[in-house]
Amino acid sequence: MFPSPVRQQIILRSDNLRSDDFGALFSRLFGNRYADNPPLPSNIIIGGVYGRHDGVSFRRMHYHGDFTVAFPDPQDEITFVIPTAGKIVFNHATESIGMSHVGLAIDKADIRSMRFLDDHAHHGMSINRLQLTERLSALLDKPILQKIVFEPSVDLNSAAFQGIKALIDLATGTEFDLLINSGTLMPSRLREMLVDAVLEAWPHNFSEALQRPAPMVAPKHVKLAVEFIQAHPEQLVSGVDLARLSHVSQRALQEGFRRFVGMSIVAYQRQVRLERAYEDLKRRGSGSVTEVALRFGFSNVGRFCRYFQGAYGVSPAEFRARG
Repeated sequence: MFPSPVRQQIILRSDNLRSDDFGALFSRLFGNRYADNPPLPSNIIIGGVYGRHDGVSFRRMHYHGDFTVAFPDPQDEITFVIPTAGKIVFNHATESIGMSHVGLAIDKADIRSMRFLDDHAHHGMSINRLQLTERLSALLDKPILQKIVFEPSVDLNSAAFQGIKALIDLATGTEFDLLINSGTLMPSRLREMLVDAVLEAWPHNFSEALQRPAPMVAPKHVKLAVEFIQAHPEQLVSGVDLARLSHVSQRALQEGFRRFVGMSIVAYQRQVRLERAYEDLKRRGSGSVTEVALRFGFSNVGRFCRYFQGAYGVSPAEFRARG
């Protein structure tokens, strides 16, 4: 009989601990993620529930006392905060203030510090940008070629944000512990639910695309061109040649792509080539970043890196290193 594998604990419960005791407990469960940060004042009391799994954290926390947390290094996460008491102030390019009726979405790459004031409490999540981009790509069934930009400040009186708060209540409730620990798939399912809730409810530059109805069936000449691009991603075929292959005029093909594919022929070709490069970079032994870029028709490697970073929120080199 095989012993059951020991599952990593993903949830921390704190019953009003001093800041140094909370920090020690946090480090024991999740590693010393904030080793470079100055220690908090010893009189700060922290309580609540914090969970973390594979690039997504969720929390329902309260803090007694006013204090500041500095961020010496940028982090590749978006933090979503739904305050329930006091204030939270983020200092980045500007100053963002969250309070009981104002929720915030903050790119942690830009944060320099944050302040907790007036016995602050909040529900929140922090999600790795790559997780957001990959999930959005799966939901839209295409690579994401632009950086996801969330509405930085929202009115929490909207039902959509109360839905996110209710989901965090569920994830941090004691009743959910049994479910979380009942199988190896549950933490991943919870993570996906949290990411989906944010992508659906918190406004961003792809919200309209997510709410758009299913696309109309494309005519034969558009399908032919799409199939050729998919089958030959490494070939840089001009619109004229694709129109000839599809037996229509270039103008008719361009209009077909705009209407049924939702982008130009050039943009679609780039999307497919980026998607294949992404898949190649996931595989070991596929060559250097330069070799992958050239394999899929990107003669300018610097431009390829910018396109890839914009689509997936991470550079090709960093993406490969994570694999």
